[in-house]
Amino acid sequence: MFYLQGPYPLFQTTAVLPDPQFSDQEALTDTIVQKRAMDGTRYVYVKRRGGRRKVRWSFHLTRNKALELRAFIQSYFASQVRAIDHNGQVWLGNFTNDPFEYDTPERGAPAISPMPRGEMQTVDIELEGMKL
Repeated sequence: MFYLQGPYPLFQTTAVLPDPQFSDQEALTDTIVQKRAMDGTRYVYVKRRGGRRKVRWSFHLTRNKALELRAFIQSYFASQVRAIDHNGQVWLGNFTNDPFEYDTPERGAPAISPMPRGEMQTVDIELEGMKL
């Protein structure tokens, strides 16, 4: 299971999501800057971001779970959130997607009142922060 909790440090809401697809990514946010002096000497500087990393998860959700995730994101987009991923790693950071794009690759069957049936959505979540 995948958990999103917000806002940090006094958690008011927890969103429980199914495990993400197999395409989760993790990357450093450090950057390299190359400068040249007037005499042609090359200098290379590494800008460190204090251990911050950028992680990305892809989810395949039912329509109702996607609506729940959308409400969570709208409520806590500007706050720090805690994510506990399917590997048991705990992340603390901010969302970096803007805008969040929801795709509907599978059609929905006839609805059973009051809930839609069979409709699936995919969404990518990017979080920049630190692993606790």
